[in-house]
Amino acid sequence: MKTIRYIVKAAILYGILFVFSACEAMMGDFLDKPPGVDVDEDVIFSSQLQTETFLATIYQFGIHSNLPYSNQLEGDYKEGYANPSSALESTATDESEGCAAWYEMQRWNNGTISANATEDARFSYRFQAIRMITVMLDRIDEVPDMSEEYKNQLIAEVKVIRALNYLEMLKRYGGMPIIEYRLAVDDNLRIPRNTFEETVSFILKDCNDALSAKNANGDYSLPMDQSGNLKGRIHRGVALAIKAKTLLYAASPLFNTATPFLDFGENNKLICYGDYKKERWLDAAIAAKDVLVWAEEAGYHLIEDQGVDKNYRYAWEVYDNPEIIFAEKANKNIGRWTWPWGNFCKFAPPNKGEGGTTPLLNFVSKYENQDGTKAQWAPVGSTGYDLQEKIKGLDRRFHQSILYNMAEWNEDVPEAPLYQEAIPSIEKSSSGAISTCYGGFWLHKHCPYAISDRIWSYQPNSTLFQVNEFYLHYAEAAYEYYEDPEKSVDGFALTVRQAINKIRVRSGQPEITVGSTGAYDSFRELIRNERAIELAFDNHRFWDIRRWMIAEQEGVMQGDMIGIKINLIDPTNVESGTIDGGFKYTPYVFEKRTFTKKMYLHPFSTDEVNKGYLVQNPGY
Repeated sequence: MKTIRYIVKAAILYGILFVFSACEAMMGDFLDKPPGVDVDEDVIFSSQLQTETFLATIYQFGIHSNLPYSNQLEGDYKEGYANPSSALESTATDESEGCAAWYEMQRWNNGTISANATEDARFSYRFQAIRMITVMLDRIDEVPDMSEEYKNQLIAEVKVIRALNYLEMLKRYGGMPIIEYRLAVDDNLRIPRNTFEETVSFILKDCNDALSAKNANGDYSLPMDQSGNLKGRIHRGVALAIKAKTLLYAASPLFNTATPFLDFGENNKLICYGDYKKERWLDAAIAAKDVLVWAEEAGYHLIEDQGVDKNYRYAWEVYDNPEIIFAEKANKNIGRWTWPWGNFCKFAPPNKGEGGTTPLLNFVSKYENQDGTKAQWAPVGSTGYDLQEKIKGLDRRFHQSILYNMAEWNEDVPEAPLYQEAIPSIEKSSSGAISTCYGGFWLHKHCPYAISDRIWSYQPNSTLFQVNEFYLHYAEAAYEYYEDPEKSVDGFALTVRQAINKIRVRSGQPEITVGSTGAYDSFRELIRNERAIELAFDNHRFWDIRRWMIAEQEGVMQGDMIGIKINLIDPTNVESGTIDGGFKYTPYVFEKRTFTKKMYLHPFSTDEVNKGYLVQNPGY
């Protein structure tokens, strides 16, 4: 049983011949041609080694990255299976702005997302993975030198990968065509969409099948964790995580309703349940609890031993740490001149023209002060004179995620100047321009501090599931069901409030005491703000604000996006580099974004709809 990275190079032939020859681009095409035309299936399933190579190809197509970068199976720096997108999803939310105008996510910001201009670059990859999974399930029993126990493990693994891909489609589109078994050439290959509820049930079935499968000796087929030689492989924690996340999304206002965001007539159940049931929140809370129980048994936990100033950074920066449940591992080190490194900060090299990611004041203002009070920022058009002091007192997670004025980028840039007077000198240097730093901050999270002139390449830490999110899943779902922060799911010794405090305390924020909602008007507001801060830039908020149906609110995915311009209070000695007088900041509106109701779900591409098997989502 090898790790995925060790056998991924051997999968190149299978990935190119078996898959690309079977699919021009999208789902309808790849279903038209059976496998085995270019690669003999009898060879694939003739030995364990050959089958493991095929398994690596399934992982290659079936496991996505939250970071925008290609893997090594394709040569072009922008194309690849992991995530061919050019920017983080956060750049379409109040979290940040992608500073290059050509980033695909800008379509969400200017309201031009459409069936002819989508940004889901992995649509075809998911169905290619699903097709390969049906082949694996159909033929794996024929492998002569593979033990029954290992066959059962692989069956469980690929079912979980299929569930993951359906979850990724569910949250984008709603109900999707369900492909459970291998299709023959003479089958009807134009499969219509299933309902939202049927798609949720299918995801849960795949996960439950994988979790319940046992070998003849009574051991579970799916490994408990990814210890030993299973790094990067599916395990029980991943299946539980997919269940929990699916049920959380399904219980949310976007889907758990009798009235969808746009009337879809007889197709309403493609995009929502068609009714509201509060018990769906309880199901989501129980599923999140199950992840936390598994984590304790398997040795996964929040990072709490590095100190409050480092715990959070350690959790996102250190590979395979015990907080990470599952990460995409198709790649080894990637040079800092290519994706994803150029997406974070222009103090990295110019990186083939990427513009970096700049966090916005809309989001930065969500960080509390370290005493738990709300930070007060100057309003748009006025000037604040206490920038460095204000930043110094913010939640430590801010300092561990965001590059602010005069903060450390890496060993080459120990103090990054983001003030306006520095722009001319910075633009003339090799460090990169700051004139596109619209927010007044650069993103640091995901880009290790170690990357420098001395260390040119690094492996992306592309985390898909992490322990911290399931404390927050649990808190949200349990609160929505019980409407009481002192409640806990039966049989679990953790209340809603205690779950929130676990997250806060590990980063040095004060506990929310019994009877208090801290600096917030309601406990729901507290939970959502804590979720925003803890999961910042981790590919959650783009989905959260739509499943909560708050994207239309001013300053979320609609209206004024606010940054700060930073200036020296006393610029008279700027030529000598004297900055002892401190910094002032002026909030300003750099962009007005457009969000319409249809954008609560993604559109299918025109090419797919024209094939006649997909009903387009409403509004497109």
